[in-house]
Amino acid sequence: MAKHNAKLYKEQLLIALEKNLGIVTAACKEVGISRDSYYDYYNNDPEFRRKVDDINEIAIDFTESQ
Repeated sequence: MAKHNAKLYKEQLLIALEKNLGIVTAACKEVGISRDSYYDYYNNDPEFRRKVDDINEIAIDFTESQ
């Protein structure tokens, strides 16, 4: 995967994570990237990590309210 696509993949992943309530495998399949790429982004991009963590908090709150 080319580095210049990383920003676009990250944006798409954040949207997919919201739709899939934070489920990484489902989001990766939807975007068409590997889980390894996702975790590379997560571990090496503090801003992406913060946004993912925010989505996960919202997903947890939603699940707890059901």
